[in-house]
Amino acid sequence: MRRWAYIVSTTLLLSIISCQSWGRFWEEEKKEGTATASNATTTADILTMISVPANTTGFLMGSTAVGGSSIPEHTVASITAFAMAKYEVQYGDWLTVKTWGESNGYAFANPGVQGDNGSQTDQHPVTTISWRDAIVWCNAASEKQGLTPVYYLDSGFATPMRNLGSTGVNPLNATNSADNTPGQEDNPFVNWFANGYRLPTEAEWEYAARYIDGSTFQPGDYASGATGDYNDTAATGLVAWYTANSGSKTNAVGGKTANALGIFDMSGNVWEWVWDWNGTYTTTTPYTDADSKGPTSDTNRVSRGGGWNNIATTLRVAFRSNSNLPWITFNDIGFRPVRRP
Repeated sequence: MRRWAYIVSTTLLLSIISCQSWGRFWEEEKKEGTATASNATTTADILTMISVPANTTGFLMGSTAVGGSSIPEHTVASITAFAMAKYEVQYGDWLTVKTWGESNGYAFANPGVQGDNGSQTDQHPVTTISWRDAIVWCNAASEKQGLTPVYYLDSGFATPMRNLGSTGVNPLNATNSADNTPGQEDNPFVNWFANGYRLPTEAEWEYAARYIDGSTFQPGDYASGATGDYNDTAATGLVAWYTANSGSKTNAVGGKTANALGIFDMSGNVWEWVWDWNGTYTTTTPYTDADSKGPTSDTNRVSRGGGWNNIATTLRVAFRSNSNLPWITFNDIGFRPVRRP
């Protein structure tokens, strides 16, 4: 399996945040989904956001049971509160923002497709989009909703990134080589205090995936929301689409049981781009920092969660796919944004 080969080679349900408290994606197109824990197929649920509480005492990240790039376990000092999308970005939402963006100064390297093969429904997660595409979309979504973008060309946060990896304008490097130069497409200046959409950090992603009640967290070898480890096929199958039950394709978002926060598909369906550069975990900075953002440079960005064509071992909440060049695309990788209040 191409995706797997690529990887090997290198308490309580919280309330859904209302549009008044966190902001709906865009009021004129609001169509609320009918998600439930047992049968949550949605119809154009426009990026509902879920509250993820702060953690001030630290949480354990990584896992000795998972091994590999998830070792060593380390304590992230604290996490600031944030909101995370209830679902992986659906193709319909991707297209709506992309279309708006292209009429407002944005350009994308890849068009994205409906699910795994481009002929699924708008409720399937978008795939075949790069890390670069994902951060451009987040900026476009922010501006469309009147929020402050997060990713910029300049340290003064005057010029949002709008054209990454496409035409080479703005002035960006459109070649397929990672560029660590500050302000370039693979290393934008980031306004972490902006209220717009962005990719989660690895620490934020794993914190939300493992969260149970704020003091209790799932072990690293469980799928997100599962009641048993990855060897428990019944428990894993309740929360995740993967090789054993996906039908060799993506599925509409929200069709499995949500995790304790009410977030769906954090394990399985599609991998999810996160912010961090790849790096080897340590028990020191930057991995133990408050709101850890990982190393400052590398050639690869990380994705998390496993996908429809992966075996159960990749669904574990501590598992990392750390061999993803920022311009690469696959039919089993998408994304899920977060934002500040």
